[in-house]
Amino acid sequence: MGFTKIASMVFTINFQQLSKNDVGIAGGKGASLGEMIQAGIIIPPGFVVLSSAFDRFLEETDIDVEIEARLHKLKHQDINSVEIVSEKIMSLVLSAEFPQNLKKEIAGQFKKLNSQLVAVRSSATAEDSS
Repeated sequence: MGFTKIASMVFTINFQQLSKNDVGIAGGKGASLGEMIQAGIIIPPGFVVLSSAFDRFLEETDIDVEIEARLHKLKHQDINSVEIVSEKIMSLVLSAEFPQNLKKEIAGQFKKLNSQLVAVRSSATAEDSS
């Protein structure tokens, strides 16, 4: 199975739809949960917010343009320059308005879980790819 081919059209996906082939879009933890379900291991229902959601967030808020401009001016050998640019990028991301279409899709997935409590884990796709 796997959802890698259509990831650009969706921003969330249920664990059972994932496989090891989806590490690049869902991270290692998400892909592993999909593999466990396929192996018959019972795990609580859940979903992954895909890397396409972050890409869309950057595009819709125009942060991608700002990041590109700041990285272009970055003096790579100057650690202070790297630190200043990193902090500014982090500030841009944290202060941006989260797009409504992404909020709606994520909230819809939470609603389907029909649970008061959930666990949230991060899994950067780059840390799981080698």
